[in-house]
Amino acid sequence: MSFWNGTHWVAEPRTRPAPPREVTWLATAIMMIGLAAILVPLGLVGAARPADAGCAVSPVTADVGETYVVSAWGLPTNSAINIWVTEGGVTTGRPLGGTPDGTFNLNEYSSMPGVATYAFSGPTRPNMKVYASCTVSAY
Repeated sequence: MSFWNGTHWVAEPRTRPAPPREVTWLATAIMMIGLAAILVPLGLVGAARPADAGCAVSPVTADVGETYVVSAWGLPTNSAINIWVTEGGVTTGRPLGGTPDGTFNLNEYSSMPGVATYAFSGPTRPNMKVYASCTVSAY
């Protein structure tokens, strides 16, 4: 068959025949293996974050102004950590830095009666995942 290219009739260019189905399946399999080779290490990096992170306050109740210890463990190591304190409906945050063992022991106190919540997270978006949180009641 031929077609008009604007100045004269030309023969239709020959097209290559489609590759056999086995070749396309093989190419797809190779791409999937390559994709898995990229995603598996990334998944292992995500798994390096501890799943057993926790937080506790001692004692669990305190008088207003009395010092208590907020302890966190199992946090990511050698990574910046923030602490978020919610007291009286107001949340404030501050950077803690990082530790080689993923633990913190902080002397804290409540400035008003009620429940105070302490949450430990990554430093910035999208890593603001809360790793651990705990509460204390002040009277």
